Amino acid sequence: MTRTPYNGTSRKLVLAFDIGTTFSGAAYAFLDPGEVPQIIPVTRYLDNPNAGSAKVPSILYYDRNGNFRGVENGTGLEDDEGLIQMRWWKLALGPTELSTAMRNQMSVNLPMGKTIVDIFSDFMRYLFDSAKALFISSDQNGRHRWDTVANNIELVLTHPNGWGGPQQKLLRAAAVRANIIPDTKEGQARVHFVTEGEASFNFCVSHTRAGENLKRGDKVLIVDAGGGTIDISSYVVTSGAPLQVEELFRPECLLQGGEFVTARAREMASGKFNITQKLKPSRFNTPEDIEAFVQKFDEGLKRIFSDDRGVHYIKFGSLRDDDPKHGIKAGKLMLTGQQVSGVFEPSIQSTVDSIRENFTEILSMNSFAFLVGGFASSPWLTDQLNRRLSDLGLTFFKPDTNTNKAVSVGAVSFYIDHFVKGRISKFTYGTPRNAPYDPSDPEHLKRQHKMYVNLLGEKRVRGAFRNMLSKGTKVLENREIRKKMHVVRQGAQPRDALVRITKYDGHMGEPQWMDVEQDRFETLCHVAADISAAPCIPKLGKSGKMCYSRKYDIVLLVGLTELKAQIRWFDSMTGTEKSDAVVVYKDESENSCNGSRVVPPPSYDDLDF
Repeated sequence: MTRTPYNGTSRKLVLAFDIGTTFSGAAYAFLDPGEVPQIIPVTRYLDNPNAGSAKVPSILYYDRNGNFRGVENGTGLEDDEGLIQMRWWKLALGPTELSTAMRNQMSVNLPMGKTIVDIFSDFMRYLFDSAKALFISSDQNGRHRWDTVANNIELVLTHPNGWGGPQQKLLRAAAVRANIIPDTKEGQARVHFVTEGEASFNFCVSHTRAGENLKRGDKVLIVDAGGGTIDISSYVVTSGAPLQVEELFRPECLLQGGEFVTARAREMASGKFNITQKLKPSRFNTPEDIEAFVQKFDEGLKRIFSDDRGVHYIKFGSLRDDDPKHGIKAGKLMLTGQQVSGVFEPSIQSTVDSIRENFTEILSMNSFAFLVGGFASSPWLTDQLNRRLSDLGLTFFKPDTNTNKAVSVGAVSFYIDHFVKGRISKFTYGTPRNAPYDPSDPEHLKRQHKMYVNLLGEKRVRGAFRNMLSKGTKVLENREIRKKMHVVRQGAQPRDALVRITKYDGHMGEPQWMDVEQDRFETLCHVAADISAAPCIPKLGKSGKMCYSRKYDIVLLVGLTELKAQIRWFDSMTGTEKSDAVVVYKDESENSCNGSRVVPPPSYDDLDF
């Protein structure tokens, strides 16, 4: 793919981190006005002897005092019994639905005094320092070039398709804590997010022959099979030259990545999988033997398994270790191909089911399917997806180069190339409201017990829902959705607006009431702003006391990779519209806004609009 020269007016560096469950990577591009950008994957990581590798293990080590000591690198950290090893910590940030068995295996115990944001921050700093070292050492003027962009870095962070605002908020906080970006409004605006599925798409269209030949109307399916998640995304080409696409369907995120295959192998070894030959009934049912088995499976058979016929052997002990009754000979456990395929099956079948259920319209003559990610290197996964989806005409392509760097390189491409112009809403978004009471409406009569009289003497019903954006809606970038609202106070002029943004992930197309499918409604965040400069309208209240009202709009900026919200109002002093907002996610204090003044919680009257 041929890129156009960078048309900016000043130098900057685009730096991307792909923080994975098992392996991670980084990439960057130096943007120089008039020059064509080149994306460089980081292939040398600090204290890591595997020079030339575009990935680094996401296995961290801390001492007993919570100090970060480094990344697993084959130089002895893993042998230091005084250090705490951290695996699978990425899953602690996102919304996870693990089975009890998997949760026990993949539980994350944080080092003393550390939060999950600290863990991400430590690792981001490691990736940053590695990228910086490579950048400086790769050119004789590297130090000077770095100094010209050190204060103008655009940071792109990838995350699974299923993550959203709360996780993005914490990732941005980790980047600030790592001193990669300044803790200012301008600095935080230099942090960008892209889903792993979209980043993989960007990589595929520039690293495969099929991707280079896309034309208007073509459809593209991306399966990014990583260590923790399998992300499935789809796009339709709206323009071939220059390439522009839009999301076709709501992206999917399956918690069935390669690490779950390994976790099921551990269950198999310990006798929790229904097979006749296993370690549990033998004398080798020890934590050490099971871990040795799992390590050999993960490093060997898992990566090469391609045939469920015949038998396979996994070495876990010495030549003197025998238990023929339980399939153990010379330190090897014998497994049938069916037993091995069984630990892959939940991941494969859930991927096939998701594609059939959610992406059927993409399966046509002018469609392309790409398989990327660390788990994509499994020949069994590739073979089974091709076999089980062959009736739909799907054949999975793989990029011409190593896919370990697909997401990080694709994340830089996301910033530079800007292929995706429209996206699909993952959820229905809206706000709670108190609806004007209508005695002729059966739904209002059913909720008479929720009826009240507000400060102005108007009858209202609590618990209604105002839909702002429906799930599955295709929205173009920078589209604005706004709804009018107002806040009323008795005896004093209102100064603050505070709006609760709610997401709904149920089966109703247009939800009207929040007491139907209650478990499907979830508070996403609160949006707060000082609207004391908005016109204030005095009104006589029902008790004869003076009330004051201010009008404002709640605005959602949709179609981006990060949902943004604003509160806008008319400034009576300047005669212009103003906008401002502090977004407070549910994991933060609902009455504080990152050190700004406290915003009072909303009263029911705030929800009248």
